[in-house]
Amino acid sequence: MSTRELEFFVVPYNSKKIGQRHLVSNKLGGWAFLDHKDFATLSSLDCQPGTELFERLRNAGVVADVSNIGSLLSGYRKMNQNLFSDTSLHIAVVTTRCNLACQYCQARPESGEDMSPEVASRVLKYLFDVRNPSVMLEFQGGEPLMNWPVVSLLTEHARKFNTSGKQLQIAMVSNFLLLTEEQIKFLVEHEVNLCTSLDGPEDLHDQNRKDWAGKGTYKELMRKVDLVRKKFNWPVHMLPTITRASLKHARRIIDEYVRQGQLEICLRPVNDMGAARCSWKSLGYTPEEFLAFYREACEYIFELNRKGIAVRERMARVLMTKALFKEDPRYVDVMNPCGAGRVVMTYMPDGGCFPCDEARMVGGDLFKLGNILKDDYKDVICSENLLNLLQSSCSDLWQSASVYSPWTGYCPVVNYATQQNVIAKSACSQAQRILEGQFDYLFEKLEQGGENEMFLREWAKGMAHEEKK
Repeated sequence: MSTRELEFFVVPYNSKKIGQRHLVSNKLGGWAFLDHKDFATLSSLDCQPGTELFERLRNAGVVADVSNIGSLLSGYRKMNQNLFSDTSLHIAVVTTRCNLACQYCQARPESGEDMSPEVASRVLKYLFDVRNPSVMLEFQGGEPLMNWPVVSLLTEHARKFNTSGKQLQIAMVSNFLLLTEEQIKFLVEHEVNLCTSLDGPEDLHDQNRKDWAGKGTYKELMRKVDLVRKKFNWPVHMLPTITRASLKHARRIIDEYVRQGQLEICLRPVNDMGAARCSWKSLGYTPEEFLAFYREACEYIFELNRKGIAVRERMARVLMTKALFKEDPRYVDVMNPCGAGRVVMTYMPDGGCFPCDEARMVGGDLFKLGNILKDDYKDVICSENLLNLLQSSCSDLWQSASVYSPWTGYCPVVNYATQQNVIAKSACSQAQRILEGQFDYLFEKLEQGGENEMFLREWAKGMAHEEKK
């Protein structure tokens, strides 16, 4: 081998035809679109220094030499920053009781249980035992407001005992129906971020989210949301779940979010888990059906952007933030290995500790990491269950041929719930097929260029800026 041959190398890559060109990408996050001639040149390893193609591929990170190898490695580290810190999101399931009977609920229990002050105090210990300087405490359920004493206790004491100066955020995911003015005042005073579910306009929301008497909840939800926003001047974040009933109403759902002042919408597919499994024939759909909905929704969002309405789709922001700016969006579902346990931890009312919210919903102790009443954080984070889970989620081992592998991951817990195997069989996995289809659509827009590419870059640039703050 001559000295000239050692001056550069082509980083091993995968490829896929997108539109009229070939997309090539590698594990360091380098990628480029190539026409047929340039792709043939790359494939034959005949790309010579000094040519326009060589310079373009070196700038894109597809070709490496002494001038760019350092930036490629630092870019990889930045894109996967989650690998170099410990748990940041701590989910306290303060109760498994709920006042609603949503037909797709993943967490509906056989019986209700509330977290005690004793368990809550151990949650706080875990929260401040981690080395991560930025942490979030999030209340979930069931419906967290059904155990308000523990919600208020955790909130007050988290603020009071943050003596190490961590950047602390507190959030609550609630259906809002039980919210009182006194509680809102407390939450606002303690700067608790509030998130609720809104599945679209009244008829769609009420079809999915009913109380135990079978009554829709839209009107009461909106009354409480208006109370929070107008009387207390506090923002409310909203999330939809997309069911079969949603598929024909992409524009109406987005219009409802715009009407509610929500500048970001996360179009989440319903999972075949929990109560949804019993009603999958009426709730569910194929990946192709969801992707047709997703494309229609994004096209409409682009149309609104062209009119000056700055709404955006969150999953597109997440994926493009990694691909375009090599920033880690801290989104667990696209981490490799999975962020379960490493980035997020979930604590049950009895002290049971699970690596993510989905893990506690699967049932049994398959993914249980320990109990916070007797186990310390350092023991849980090194538990055999967690190490096995992370090993099974290394997508490099199971789907390394995907052109999107630099920016994606998969959840072995959801995979187990739907395929009874922690190892993903991508061709059979609804979640993986949807994610692959979303990447296809977004890279089609990048390949086509024009206004839609510009909008995607603006969305991603905004998220990359937020992550740096």
